[in-house]
Amino acid sequence: MPKPNAQTPQAGADAGRTRVDDRRSRTRVRPSGATDGITITRWSLALSLTIALSVVTAAFTLVWNQTEELGETQVQLVAIVASLDARMTGVETRMTGLETRMTGLETRVAGLESEVRDMREEIRELADLIRDRELRPPAQ
Repeated sequence: MPKPNAQTPQAGADAGRTRVDDRRSRTRVRPSGATDGITITRWSLALSLTIALSVVTAAFTLVWNQTEELGETQVQLVAIVASLDARMTGVETRMTGLETRMTGLETRVAGLESEVRDMREEIRELADLIRDRELRPPAQ
């Protein structure tokens, strides 16, 4: 394990510095020879956070507006469905009335068909009587 050498140039320069001084110097002063170009300062961090919060706020506002519009649309749809339900109830009532009337008409038609059959039978009987009379020789 190497022993710290008090005579190295770095050891002498760091002797009077504190940790806080080191942090400040890293953010403000770029060491010579560093070429990566990435330096994060408080100002650039604050700017980045402000932009990020603005984007998040804008996105939240858009989502909130869409949610309100969806809520309004839902209320309109519920009103339309309620109106359609009322209309369907009216249609069902009318259909029930029509079914009742149709049943009555079917009963009347069946009665009329029965009367027509009876009348046809009577007409046949009368026709048979008329033929019998015509075919019989006259009584002397």
